[in-house]
Amino acid sequence: MASFIFKRIAATLAVLFFATLIAFLLLRVSPGDPARQVLGPQASPEAVERLRGEMGLNDSLPKQYVTYITDIAKGDLGMSWRTRIPVKDELENRVPATVELGLYAIVISVALAIPMGVLAAASRRWIDRLSRWLAVIGLGTPPFWLGLALILIFFTWLNVAPPPFGRLSEGFPVPPKVTGLLTVDSLLAGDFPTFFNALSHLALPAITLGLPLAAYLSRIMRRSTADVFRLDFIRTARAKGASERRIMFRHAMPNALLPVLTLSALYFGELLAGSLLVEAVFGWPGVGGYVSESVLAQDFAPVQGAILLGAFTYSILNLGADLLYGVVDPRIRTDKT
Repeated sequence: MASFIFKRIAATLAVLFFATLIAFLLLRVSPGDPARQVLGPQASPEAVERLRGEMGLNDSLPKQYVTYITDIAKGDLGMSWRTRIPVKDELENRVPATVELGLYAIVISVALAIPMGVLAAASRRWIDRLSRWLAVIGLGTPPFWLGLALILIFFTWLNVAPPPFGRLSEGFPVPPKVTGLLTVDSLLAGDFPTFFNALSHLALPAITLGLPLAAYLSRIMRRSTADVFRLDFIRTARAKGASERRIMFRHAMPNALLPVLTLSALYFGELLAGSLLVEAVFGWPGVGGYVSESVLAQDFAPVQGAILLGAFTYSILNLGADLLYGVVDPRIRTDKT
């Protein structure tokens, strides 16, 4: 077991290393001058050159990378030259908004995927075909287009959704910070109007993020349920006279849920890293909006910090899933290999 854990931790560290390296190189080989972006087109060449020196852009790439890694080891993610605020402070303020959005998106996707997958596996062919077409549509719809369509329908036409800006409407107080998740903090404070308002702001972006994942997980659930139905213990339960309802909910679903729940944990990391466009569409004050503004301004530090955060989150979730598999199923442990 110790060897199993060591190898998984080593793989996680390798992922983080390559994430920092790729982010560092891609940003620095991209066209444009970050110092010029910060100072504007009217700045003198002397001022631009002076700022380049302050930003360390005149150093060689290996020296810049060593400085970057050294700062990370100290817990320093750098400072945004666009806002003049440390990246660490900005991420601390914005991560709760992205985490809350990702959590609700995961809940929506799992809540839709499980019944869709079970019905597709246990029902007639036309239901299976319908779920397959819905999955294809869900996977093929760009999230930013879906978000714009939902805003047009529910905010512009029907006027039942709040404006797509921020986490709370004007006039609603921000609850005392405990977790940073507004829906949780408002419940802890007993402020139900704020809770429902925060929930209404979450609805459309969470649906936009959750529907494509629900389409994918529904096919996984369908395949997993169909595989479980072929196992001997299901035939034994039928031979004993158990009803199809009991077989489904008592025997089949608990076993079929395992891959779906595992993938949901892994895709939660991807949602945190991949919500950039959705946050930009809905004006959501999370990490994605921060990164999109920084990319346009060629502000290196926030983009590097966000990429590192996404890689770290995904790696930790992946490591947790691997370790959990090692505990549940001893066959995959690698002590003897």
